[in-house]
Amino acid sequence: MERESMKTRDRILTTALDLFNDEGVGGQSALDIASAMGISAGHLYYHFKGKSEILTGLMARHREEIDLVATALRDAAASPDLDLETLWTHVHILVEETWDARFFWREPALAGTLPELAETARHILKTVKSAVRETLTALAERNLLLGSPEVLDGFADQITTGIAFQTEVLTLEAVAGSPRELIARAAARIMLPVAGLARP
Repeated sequence: MERESMKTRDRILTTALDLFNDEGVGGQSALDIASAMGISAGHLYYHFKGKSEILTGLMARHREEIDLVATALRDAAASPDLDLETLWTHVHILVEETWDARFFWREPALAGTLPELAETARHILKTVKSAVRETLTALAERNLLLGSPEVLDGFADQITTGIAFQTEVLTLEAVAGSPRELIARAAARIMLPVAGLARP
């Protein structure tokens, strides 16, 4: 029974994610999510007390995914095989993860509606910046990248901001091509300035 309940909970989150990503958060209600799933509102409310709990659940999942990518990036930064391509690959994955939770990054005002969302967003941004900064430092220490600590810190800020901002750009460009192709282009836009620091 508990396993079935978790499956229903996951289905609610997945349906809500699709609706929020496709149509925005503001115009959707818990009833819309229940209708899209073909379940009663009461069944949905058994698992979540409303849209705010669903949003919190979605952002908790997003936070877990970002934490996993950041941990993998830190591990890669400590590896003897570290190179600029390693950072590029992880930035690409981070752009994908942000795109998958684009409902939030397109509507940052949501963070002002629920303290939990604001705290989660701060955690995500801090985690990404820290992992990117550690990787840039490791690249510089191995003489693979030029740049003072201040420059590297600035690039860590730019990469982190770029990952969030590119979600909006991807939304505008999505009609022009496959989202996955556009994600690769977005990662390239973010990384190109850093590539200019690579030692010849």
